[in-house]
Amino acid sequence: MASYFNLTLDTTAPSGLTLQINDGALYATGTAVKLTIAVEDEATTGYQMKIWGIDGVAEENSASWENFAPSKSVNLTSGDGLKTVYIKVRDDVGHQSDQDSHTITLNTAVPVVTITGP
Repeated sequence: MASYFNLTLDTTAPSGLTLQINDGALYATGTAVKLTIAVEDEATTGYQMKIWGIDGVAEENSASWENFAPSKSVNLTSGDGLKTVYIKVRDDVGHQSDQDSHTITLNTAVPVVTITGP
C-alpha cells in the first residue's frame, strides 16, 4: 500500500499588510489605543508580528516577535503630537513582510472654555 502526502512550498512573504490605529482616527485623546492589523494571506496560523513606535518599544531592534492577532491594545509614547506606529509580520517559515505604519495625533490637552457676560 502506497503512502501519499501533500507538500506546499512557501517561498513568499506575507503580503498586503495594513495597520490602523483606533479604526483610522486622526486624533487620540489618550495614550491607550487599539491597533487593527490585516494581511492578504487567507491563513495566518503560525504567523508572528513585531510592533514598535509604542511606549517602551521605540525601535524595531527592541521589539519582540509575538503571535499574530488581528487587533491589539497598546499605549502610544507620552507627549502630545504626531505618533507613528510600525509593524512587520512573518509567516510560520520565517518570511517577513515589508513594514507598514500608521500615524495618529495625540492630543491630551483639555480645552478651556471661558464665558464672559455682558
